[in-house]
Amino acid sequence: MLRLALVLSLAAGIAALVINFVVTQPAIEEQTKKLVDTKAQYDASVTAQRKAEGEAKTAKANADKALKDLAQTRTELETAATEATTQKGRADKLANDLGKTTKERNEAQQELSRWQVLGVQPDQIAQLKTDLREASEARAALADERKIFLRSIEHLQTRLDRFENPNDKPVEMPGLKGSVVAVDPKWNFVLLDVGENGGAKANGIVMVRRGDKLLGKARIVSVDSNRSIANLLPEWRQGEVAIAEGDKVLY
Repeated sequence: MLRLALVLSLAAGIAALVINFVVTQPAIEEQTKKLVDTKAQYDASVTAQRKAEGEAKTAKANADKALKDLAQTRTELETAATEATTQKGRADKLANDLGKTTKERNEAQQELSRWQVLGVQPDQIAQLKTDLREASEARAALADERKIFLRSIEHLQTRLDRFENPNDKPVEMPGLKGSVVAVDPKWNFVLLDVGENGGAKANGIVMVRRGDKLLGKARIVSVDSNRSIANLLPEWRQGEVAIAEGDKVLY
């Protein structure tokens, strides 16, 4: 009996093992297949990752190179723009110089043509210009001398009128103010920077002051719009202080 029981127990165990193997074998095979598939996917993902990292590294290197090339290109463009601006400035200056030179040449040719019409040779033009300038200077000098002679004559006429009409009543010139701009000590008269526009009138008498000091008085003998000439009155001279340019006059 015992032996039979052992045999039955052993048979049951073997049957259980067979059943278990038959049942679990497909599961094991399925899990093995899944493991193999998972490993293959993992290997593929690793390969893809390494490829992606390589491509990213290459892309970064290309991007860095592109940025460097862009910066270099920008620098070259800025340099080219600066050079273009400089060249344009030079071109503008040359154009202006050319225009100015052309204008001066045309004017010189026109002037030469006018002289040639008059029968003057080019080597005579410089001498004629010199003669003309000297004549103009001489004319100006004569005009200045004429003004001096006229002032002297006017001054003498005024002195003569004073002797012939010593009792002429001075005219009023309220508010008149001005300055001495020139003094003629020889003829004892002064030039004032105030004329008719400032209220000056012939035969008017003004006081000449320096600061708060009275230096003397003067009688106006000639008046124009902005200037007048006045004779200093000897009887009003204060001491030995000479009236000078810049002294003030007022009525």
